[in-house]
Amino acid sequence: MAATRGVITAEGTEPMEPLEPVERTSPSATSFRPGPDHPVPHLNPVHARTLFLEGESVPASEVRTPILDSWQRSRFWGVDTDHIQAPYNADFDPHSRLVTAAHPVLDRLSDALQGTPTALILTDSKGRVRERRTGDRALHRHLDDICLAPGFSYAEEYVGTNGIGTAAEDGCTAHVFGSEHFSERLQRVSCAAAPIRNPVSGRVIGLIDLTSWQHTASPLMMALVREAAADIEERLLHIGSERERASLRAFLTARQSSRRALVTLSDGLLLADAVAMELLGPDDHRRLREMVADPEGLREQRMLLSDGRAVRVRGRQVEGEAPGEEPAGYLFELWLVADREEPALRQGVRAPHLPGIVGSSPAFQGVVGQLIRHCGQGHWTFVDGEAGTGKHELVRAAHRHVAPTVPYTVHDATRARDGAADWLRAVFQDLAEDRGTVILRHIELLSEQVLRQLDTLLRSTAGRTGWVAALFTRDRLALPGTSVPRKGRDPVSAVRPRFGAEVTVPPLRHRSADIPNLVTCLIARQGGDAQCSDGALRALSRAPWPGNVRQLAGSLRYAEAHRTGPLIEQADLPPSLLSQAQHPLSTWESTERDLIVQALLDHGGDKAKAAKALGISRATIYRKITAYGIRLGPDGG
Repeated sequence: MAATRGVITAEGTEPMEPLEPVERTSPSATSFRPGPDHPVPHLNPVHARTLFLEGESVPASEVRTPILDSWQRSRFWGVDTDHIQAPYNADFDPHSRLVTAAHPVLDRLSDALQGTPTALILTDSKGRVRERRTGDRALHRHLDDICLAPGFSYAEEYVGTNGIGTAAEDGCTAHVFGSEHFSERLQRVSCAAAPIRNPVSGRVIGLIDLTSWQHTASPLMMALVREAAADIEERLLHIGSERERASLRAFLTARQSSRRALVTLSDGLLLADAVAMELLGPDDHRRLREMVADPEGLREQRMLLSDGRAVRVRGRQVEGEAPGEEPAGYLFELWLVADREEPALRQGVRAPHLPGIVGSSPAFQGVVGQLIRHCGQGHWTFVDGEAGTGKHELVRAAHRHVAPTVPYTVHDATRARDGAADWLRAVFQDLAEDRGTVILRHIELLSEQVLRQLDTLLRSTAGRTGWVAALFTRDRLALPGTSVPRKGRDPVSAVRPRFGAEVTVPPLRHRSADIPNLVTCLIARQGGDAQCSDGALRALSRAPWPGNVRQLAGSLRYAEAHRTGPLIEQADLPPSLLSQAQHPLSTWESTERDLIVQALLDHGGDKAKAAKALGISRATIYRKITAYGIRLGPDGG
């Protein structure tokens, strides 16, 4: 919601006039008395700041003690007095407990400050801006110019004395009037900020700030931020205890009736029983948090753990105490796939090396070991995974390792489009042979009628000694870790029961540790001889890879064609690879994204220089970088 703020106004009364300015030696020195808490009549922060920056002694009568202390910290940190060097990081949880508790308070203040040139700002404990509300266009533009915008840090160590950073340093409410700021760029505004504390631990977890033009500042700003911080703390206590009580109650209730591993996720809290603690590693916790991002992810599904073992997972929402509110948390039940189907990968035992197959991560090694075992024992296997994960290459490599002299036949369902009867006849002929490996590829493309006919063939030939594997490419709309699309039933439910074993090939984003070796292998396979720089490898390792190994191979071909030196640099990679937009981009958006990426690469990742070259503000380029999900390495921004 867009709201406006400014000079504080009490409902039903006239706007409060700002305090009378103290006489100064020049108009530019105008400032305001800090109020009854600081009644010193001869404060002159303009003159005091000049003396301080020149290394002279500053009379105590000309500047408040907290401000002088902050100036000294700012000088110690080497803050630039002429430029704002606020770092930017937009990586934060928009549904955190702090934001959830603060929203109603921010909404109420927004309404009270409607029509006034004041910005309402919420930050985390380190002074990083999480939310800003202002309806005054001139103030909005100015705050963008000085980077007092979401994602930027206003800690003292970066921008010097200011309400947010000084309140964070001192741990108490702080107000800084125009000329009291250490940076020249902040002189036109005044601000007041109060810390928000965890009501249980007392630790500062955020700050709330009011910022206005210097000439519209009011001492009432101090009272408002104190009251707002207290209101947010009260809501934190209520929400936190309420959600945690509901999650703990659901966890304890489930333990009484379930013998399976249990995990409860609530905000930053994770509750796990002893079995779950043994099963799950940090990467597995991350996978569970991915699932709760979409309610469809709570349906029962199969998940491959980071150590190579497979589990079934079923989740449900934990309802809050108040009806209609967001879930208090999520409860998951997990159980290992039966040992006879998916024996756990013994720690320290690596799967045999398969020619042309690269991957040493435990999850990938587990898949290789399972395929070799199923092929050797003739277990019919259902192999699923996202497009481009290399399912067919893995199956073929396992066959060559186990039975290199036995026939290997592939029946691709894409050919069934030209004649399903002929395709089914060919499948039956090979299944009827009591030897050899038969691969049914892309079965997700078959119609329901053809799948039912295929199921009849599979039942009639059950018991053959040769290996049979069905390869299923997960629908693009399917959720991570499940082969069932979000809408509708399982598209291959007619034939899935015919396969006693099931193997899921992990997507590339879940085995990023394998990327360096994959890059070397793919470049050599494509006939290249280049190597990747450290920056390029970091960018490749961070990419989401919706197209998996196939997309990685295509990106390396692009980089080989565009490189100008002996190494593949970050600038040689496809611009789209450095972007993780949350929606399909239009032609205009794609062009804008590529221009921003190129400008960043041209200027060594310096966002200020890139923004200047593009003719936009630094705050604007940061917003665009966030919107397009552009990610460059340390040597590229």
